Amino acid sequence: MEESTRIIFEELCPNCGGSIDDSRLKTVGVCRNCLPIPASNLSPSNVAEVLRRTKKLIEYRIIAEVEEFMEKFREIFTKATGFKPWALQEVWARRVFHKENFTIVAPTGIGKTMFCIVVALFLVKHENSRCYLMLPSSILVEQVSERAINMAGKIGLPIDYIVYYHVGMPKNQREEALKKIESRDYKLLITTDRFLIDRMDSLSGTRFDYIFVDDVDSFLKSPKNIDKVISLLGFDPKIIDTVMRLVEVRKRLISQASSDLLGEYEELKKEVMKERQKEHGRLVVTGATLRPRKTKRIYIFSELLGFELGTKPEFIRNIVDFYLRLDSDLEEKAVQLVKRHGSGALILVPSALGRNYARRLAEKLKESGIKTYFYEVMEEDILEKFSRGEYDVLVGISTSRSPLARGIDLPERIRYAVFVGVPRREIKIGKEEENPNKIYALLTNIVEALDEPLKIEALKIIQKLKNVVPVPRDIVTKIQESFENGTRLEGYAGYIQQIIEQSRKLLKKIITPEFLDKIAKETDTLVNLLDDGFSLIIPDTLGYIQASGRTSRLYAGGISKGASILLVDDLKTFTGLTKRLRVILDEFEWVEYSEEEAERVFKEVDYDRQLIKDILTGKILLPQKDIMKVALMVVESPTKAKTFASFFGRPYKREVDGVPVYETSTPNLILQIAASMGHVTELSLTHGFDGILEEDGRYIPVFSPIRKCNKCGYQFVESNKCPSCGSEDVSSKRDIINGLRKIALEVNEVYIATDPDAEGEKIAYDIYSSLIPYNRNIYRLEFHEVTRRALTHALNNKSKVSIPLVESQLVRRIEDRWLGFELSRKLWDRFKIKTLSAGRVQTPVLGWIIERYRENKNKKTLLYIVLENGLEVVFENPSNLELILDKYKHGELKALVKDLREEVVEVQPLPPYTTDSLLKDAFTQIGLSVTEVMKLAQDLFESGLITYHRTDATTVSSVGLNVAKEYIETMNLGVSTPRTYWKEGAHECIRPVKPIDVNKLSQYIRIGLIKPSAKLTTSHLRLYDLIFRRFIASQLPSAKVLVQRYKVVVNGLEVDVDKNVEIIEPGFNKVFSIIRVGRRVTEGEYNIKHIEVKKIPAAWLYSEGDIIALMKDRGIGRPSTYSRIIQILFDRGYVFEKKGRLIPTNKGLSVYTYLKEHFGDYVSEEVTRQLELTMDKIEAGELDYQQVLRELRRQVEEIRTIKVEA
Repeated sequence: MEESTRIIFEELCPNCGGSIDDSRLKTVGVCRNCLPIPASNLSPSNVAEVLRRTKKLIEYRIIAEVEEFMEKFREIFTKATGFKPWALQEVWARRVFHKENFTIVAPTGIGKTMFCIVVALFLVKHENSRCYLMLPSSILVEQVSERAINMAGKIGLPIDYIVYYHVGMPKNQREEALKKIESRDYKLLITTDRFLIDRMDSLSGTRFDYIFVDDVDSFLKSPKNIDKVISLLGFDPKIIDTVMRLVEVRKRLISQASSDLLGEYEELKKEVMKERQKEHGRLVVTGATLRPRKTKRIYIFSELLGFELGTKPEFIRNIVDFYLRLDSDLEEKAVQLVKRHGSGALILVPSALGRNYARRLAEKLKESGIKTYFYEVMEEDILEKFSRGEYDVLVGISTSRSPLARGIDLPERIRYAVFVGVPRREIKIGKEEENPNKIYALLTNIVEALDEPLKIEALKIIQKLKNVVPVPRDIVTKIQESFENGTRLEGYAGYIQQIIEQSRKLLKKIITPEFLDKIAKETDTLVNLLDDGFSLIIPDTLGYIQASGRTSRLYAGGISKGASILLVDDLKTFTGLTKRLRVILDEFEWVEYSEEEAERVFKEVDYDRQLIKDILTGKILLPQKDIMKVALMVVESPTKAKTFASFFGRPYKREVDGVPVYETSTPNLILQIAASMGHVTELSLTHGFDGILEEDGRYIPVFSPIRKCNKCGYQFVESNKCPSCGSEDVSSKRDIINGLRKIALEVNEVYIATDPDAEGEKIAYDIYSSLIPYNRNIYRLEFHEVTRRALTHALNNKSKVSIPLVESQLVRRIEDRWLGFELSRKLWDRFKIKTLSAGRVQTPVLGWIIERYRENKNKKTLLYIVLENGLEVVFENPSNLELILDKYKHGELKALVKDLREEVVEVQPLPPYTTDSLLKDAFTQIGLSVTEVMKLAQDLFESGLITYHRTDATTVSSVGLNVAKEYIETMNLGVSTPRTYWKEGAHECIRPVKPIDVNKLSQYIRIGLIKPSAKLTTSHLRLYDLIFRRFIASQLPSAKVLVQRYKVVVNGLEVDVDKNVEIIEPGFNKVFSIIRVGRRVTEGEYNIKHIEVKKIPAAWLYSEGDIIALMKDRGIGRPSTYSRIIQILFDRGYVFEKKGRLIPTNKGLSVYTYLKEHFGDYVSEEVTRQLELTMDKIEAGELDYQQVLRELRRQVEEIRTIKVEA
């Protein structure tokens, strides 16, 4: 039985592209026109067969064909290997079906090479394809060829279809193989990648349908291999030069935009796209690049083939991080540790101690009987010897660029790492430094310790340097020579020379002994004075993460256990390293080294190493369960997609039918993250009653994919021509839906991670309904912050889309349409202006603004009196003003201070921000409009810096309490005073997600420790600072203030005064100052120093923040709609802003008067509030949404019957 229909989606039938309701999408998968009968239990192949028999099979064939392809693939895979493919291997097979070029990034032992062999044989057998399998070594060619021939026999494929070649073969076999290769008498070719360099002429004129490159790093040793593969796939070789030119022009456009360059870029892009659209072979690359080469040829992958190379995830780690404090003799301790814990270690020395120190340490290890090699450059034969156990340890430098830190992936061999000293970089800077790269490193690390105005001067220079660094070595040399010769350079080099001169002047002013002491106290860096300059010592965070990460790698059984032992020789740098590690790695903690704890950890380490070895040698087979899956995660924006994708290292990017997809690995899941770009559908304009159909007493809205004009940006539905500007250059969200559908068809599961509110739930439901025919395993993920911790928690707590929330949002949208359209038509008839609109929420809000505007016209009198002791008092509408002024004129006016008493008052901090309080404070304290604040907060949220910003809750989670506690303790602000401000509901307050204030945030962004997905401006940082300080203040002790209470009497007028006169305990006020202190007074009579009379408005005009506070207090609107309501009033011309205050226009006054007079019962504040409460009941599942829609329809019919004379 089909469930009730809630929505009809236009253009989304997977078969005919026509209209289809959500119940059919979830059950049958095609619309009633395609398949009239109810059929909820049919498989895709059964549905396709019925459609084929009725001659209606169109686009749905892709779903059935994938299923048929996968059945054949599973059969071949099982015959060839003896076991079924894993979920991950099935995903790769579906990509092959879709004829995609792609990278396979997966853990060791997961079966990447096995997949390539089987799928190549499958393509040869079932599609008569010509395939090429390229391997990194002759040994592997021999092994893989043997396995391929064996498998070919099992699946009934002639073994002479396979030809292989490597230099270790006997001469006669090599010659025979070359003859077959040159005559193309084969279907599967297996060679090393070296074959392309030595024997490319043997492949002249050959075109491959598929090329599988196993081990991309080996392949990239010769960047020209890329050109050769492109040629073998059937591309025109000339396109390589076009791509290279395209990359060069795009780079130049970033720094010097010009119409000529832009024109050339567009032409080159067209040429590349034209070549891409031709029929070519496909490339599949396995393995992640450990050392991406700085060659422009890498861009060929993205420009011609639509994907980027992947890298190993660096931030997935299962490591126990030991530390051991030592005053001296680090080398001896390192020897002892290796002797105790045995072979399979990396010994790492800080770059600040240098290569000579590392060499001496290596010699000491050798002298102690430990087989040691000092590993300076990438040497594969040494790695092979280390892997075989011919060396016990490798010694190297602990920087992120070290080959030991990023060039090794030996999960079965590397057990632990020993850091002989805290990883740190030392940059030596001369008094007359000429290298801009060094100056930039220095300034970015010390700028936060500068006082104004030197800080402003430094920031200006940093910005200039940021635009030019890293400066190439040849230009640095040229600049150095010009300083030596006393000559002036011109052009680009001359510009850099000027910046260096400015920097030198600044450094002379700031580098003083006093400032160096300040840096030592306030920052995690150290600057030491030298005879010829100074040295900057910086914790090397990435160096530690990457080097220690060699001990813990993803493999087919999970994440291998690793151990890292840090010998602490510099406590300050160790503290700085710890702070920075906690920025990158959630919940990072050190464990103090002890032999007992180390022994326990190393047992786990060695258990995993044995398991990995057994998997690689085939001694054990993993259980037939999916050890790792692939999931599509859909978010709303590209910014959020990039942020999530960066949590586990640098993601790789590909495009699927124009949809950018970021792929990254979690401990047990490969995530493909794509953005829906917000809402994908909008309510139709043409169907039924204003886009809503009535069927069997139920109201069913019709939603269409949103279209956007690429010329003017206008959004609309149901037309291929822009209603605003007439342009036919239009894009449709249907293209995004189709791209997501294609990905959903490939992956094992789909996660929808839209915003955690009713609007986000509606977007989630649209995506869910659109994708369900393509993948039945769809889940809802909910995040209140964009962090790795939140992602992990959400993945462990998957849920389903909340239908009550969706129904609530449908009611909101339909009510907005019905009431809005009906009242708008009334306005059009009355005022003859088609741009007018009305709505249930915007109308009472407009009324508040008008009411306050009218109150503002009334005036009141204020009498300001300043006593001789400086005390200022104010009397409102004084009854005897003339007499007081006369007495003051003649010097007869006195003031009496009496009834004075003092008491100590405890002042509690304000709770953390909610949407309304943030909008109000951001206006009053920073001067930002509501629209600006919401845009800035969205960027901060999506960049993983604050929690979700559309909330009316003040609740602080346990995670939030820990964030505050860590910051308060680190900064010595006092005792953390946990307050949860609990409010019922799932949402949390607006707060920072890390214990990093705005100064540290700015520094970490400059040095690249934090890389926000959105570009952060000064306004972003000011808003972050406001949120951060308010939150931290909410977790600090209350303040204690001495308050004086007294009366002031002036000629019969009396006023009560309460004044803070002394802060006894500052508490939270030192972080978020809300307490103002005045001077103390004593009782007695005082002369009048000054008197002034002012006429002011009886009530001040509202600001945007005031209106939003009113909306919350009076129960109208939601955090997600606050700013939109005000924006509508601006857009319709009903109000304008002057000096931050809202003033109604004549149009607004006329419209409101008309609506209140004739339709007040439908747009009153009380009716609107009751409707909001009704929405809450629907969300809670306490009320049938169709019942509410029926009542709304009744109201709309009443409005229609009201006749108003024009």
